[in-house]
Amino acid sequence: SVAMSLSQRSLVTGVAALSDTILALCSDLGFLTCCFPKGDLGKRLFPIKLSGFNDKFFVFFFKFYVLLTGIPAATCRTLVKGFMREAEPAEIPEGYIPEHWESYKHPVSRWMAHSFQDHPENNYERAVTVLQIEAKKAELQLKELEVRRLMPDRGDRPWYEYLLLRQLLILLQKQLPKIN
Repeated sequence: SVAMSLSQRSLVTGVAALSDTILALCSDLGFLTCCFPKGDLGKRLFPIKLSGFNDKFFVFFFKFYVLLTGIPAATCRTLVKGFMREAEPAEIPEGYIPEHWESYKHPVSRWMAHSFQDHPENNYERAVTVLQIEAKKAELQLKELEVRRLMPDRGDRPWYEYLLLRQLLILLQKQLPKIN
């Protein structure tokens, strides 16, 4: 019985070693379930791999926005370069006043200056208006200082202030002629 148990043990060990090699071979080939459909397969591992979702998402939208802005920009650039030329200096006719945007050489710069920039005359008028408003403010501040300086001498008070008896006597003394 001891000899029998040793042979059984060696058989079981041999079968286990053989099953491990078959199990490893089947798992490498990718058909683990067809080799051993039932029974304990050992410790199952969940393979960890990076998700490609964010990469695909970024690449898709990057291509989308590049094409969304690149195609119209390339079309506009091709049309401008192909059909419009740079401005060349020419003789100004007698009595002609050129516009402010006509001094730019490139057609796109001319268009942007014509469409988005203000006229220099408008900028000048705005600056003069600001200076005029500030001059009026300064003049009013000087008048206010002069009024505040003269109010105590002339006895002027705001309407909401009530004079006390002592203040009335002081005012009367200032107004009465002095007797020597």
